[in-house]
Order: sequence, then structure tokens, then C-alpha cells
Amino acid sequence: MVSPPRLLLCGDVFGRLSQLFKRVSSVNKSAGPFDVLFCVGQFFPDSPDRLDEFMDYVEGRSQIPLPTYFIGDYGLGAAKVLSAASRNHGNAGFKMDGLKICENLYWLKGSGKFKLHGLSVAYLSGRQSVEGPQFGTYSNDDVDALRALAEEPGVVDILLTYP
Repeated sequence: MVSPPRLLLCGDVFGRLSQLFKRVSSVNKSAGPFDVLFCVGQFFPDSPDRLDEFMDYVEGRSQIPLPTYFIGDYGLGAAKVLSAASRNHGNAGFKMDGLKICENLYWLKGSGKFKLHGLSVAYLSGRQSVEGPQFGTYSNDDVDALRALAEEPGVVDILLTYP
């Protein structure tokens, strides 16, 4: 019998990746191992003094301890990091299971549904757009796509949204 996946979930990170991954490592050691971390809420920094710490992870100077998926694609540095990820050849094509930012870090862009460790995960990333398409927002097309995915046969085990 296959054991069910072990998941961690957190809210706003605000770019405090060192604090987040220290806590994740501690929880993983005491109650793990866990298979994945989902982050909802603002993932990117809310102040310039956290940008260097954040970029240490994105640029590989610091390691991310387990696969981490996020939907809060707004805040300081978001446009730069996400634009670079969007141009990466490994992220070419239509991907609902996350664009790879760096080792163990995946951006769930727009809306989608994918399988992860046998679970069906659906998501709507960002905040509602009021000024047209931009990083950190979703459009009516994203909502319509999510509705269409919800009408497909099968169960959605996890729905990630924020706020």
C-alpha cells in the first residue's frame, strides 16, 4: 500500500525565505518527511531589504529543502524573476504544473490543474486584475479556464487560491 503524500501549506511569505525554510526544515525533522510545500499569499518581498535574501535562493546560493509551489506572484522583484522564468527554454509551452524558477521552486501561473503525488491540484494565482494583464494578477480568462477544468470528470483534491 502506498502511503498518502505529506503536504505543508503556508500563507504570506513576503520574501522571508530563510525564515520559511528554517521552519520547514524543523517541521520536516520533527514530523516529516514531507513531500511538498504549497505557499499561498504574497510570496515575494514587501520591502527592499528582503530582496537580497530572496535572490540568494532564486540564484542558487541558498538551497530550498523540498519542492515548493507558490501562487502569490506579486511583490518586489516579482516581475524580474518571473519574466526570467517565462523566458527559460525549460519552461516553454503550456505548463500547468508550474514554471521552474530554480531547483525545488515552482510558480503556478494563472490557473490550472495538475497531478502531484497522486493528488489533483487546481489553482488560481494572484489577485484579480483591474488594469489588464500584469504579474501578480489573474484575468477573467484564467477564471473561465479554471471553471472549465472544474467541469472535467474527476475530483479536485486541493484548490489553491488567495485572497
